[in-house]
Amino acid sequence: MPTAKGLFTALVVIFGMAIVAYTTVALSGSQQSYSAATQSRSASSSSISSESSLPLVNQTAVATVSVSIPPGSGNAVQVSYLPDQIVVVVGVNNTVTWVNDDSAPHTVTANDGSFGSGNVAPTGTYTFTFTKPGTYAYHCLYHPWMVGTVIVKAG
Repeated sequence: MPTAKGLFTALVVIFGMAIVAYTTVALSGSQQSYSAATQSRSASSSSISSESSLPLVNQTAVATVSVSIPPGSGNAVQVSYLPDQIVVVVGVNNTVTWVNDDSAPHTVTANDGSFGSGNVAPTGTYTFTFTKPGTYAYHCLYHPWMVGTVIVKAG
């Protein structure tokens, strides 16, 4: 007989997969402006990914969520982290990797000082694992228009 915790975990995973499938279809038209490198990286990874305001789920035991620093974000005030808001669940998909797909350096700096990448060079990455539920706003020190939020839910 399955336990309540096991059923809850299965439901969270299924719900996350449904969200990813929905956002992939809903946003497929808006994703065509990404560079070939970003598309190539997404196609070659084993993750189910889309650039949206919802979590991106990798099919590993504890998933990693990817956030792009898209091309042009260092030059255009209308371009920010993509997605600029994500929801993660502790123990399910609470590791986030930011990937700098831009030609300029950037940072991923928590407004409350709880995490910070330092300089992330072009093609570089920064990974952080969230362990406490809460809402974490962050920004780029170099480009003040670049802001994002990670909402962390209890597992």
